[in-house]
Amino acid sequence: METIHEKPASNCKEHVHFEAEQLKDHNLEIHVKQSDGQADVHLGFLQVNHHYVVCFCVSDSLGEEVVYDKRENLHVEIQKVTPTEDGKGHDLVLHFNAHREKLLTEMINIYSKDQQKRLKIVIHARVLGKGKGTPALKNGIKCYKVDTDEDSDAHSDWQGF
Repeated sequence: METIHEKPASNCKEHVHFEAEQLKDHNLEIHVKQSDGQADVHLGFLQVNHHYVVCFCVSDSLGEEVVYDKRENLHVEIQKVTPTEDGKGHDLVLHFNAHREKLLTEMINIYSKDQQKRLKIVIHARVLGKGKGTPALKNGIKCYKVDTDEDSDAHSDWQGF
């Protein structure tokens, strides 16, 4: 008869473990890639129905003062834009709503004061569904609000058929 040894929960295959070699490639900074009047901002993994404050820097030639439309995007709202200390770009603070699962791509624009120049900012995030894990947030990202699940049976008055 063969003896079966149970493994402790710490060896459970449901946990993700990274080797030291893999961890050196993990970067907790928001990645901003810029080319031809566009900045692609990669936020990494976020959770569905969570609202985040996101802070990052872009390089641009828009001048010290910029303008933008706060209502341009339903899921991304610019809170503040200030010139960088070196004068070669702007620091942005925005609110980001991770409103659905999978890959989210949202766009906003900032303009020079005379609106002759524009920087298109494309926000990219991978949004995990409920129960799919809790991501480690990159530096410059903080959760400030979580929407309640209104589709839950516990919150529904509908009794069904």
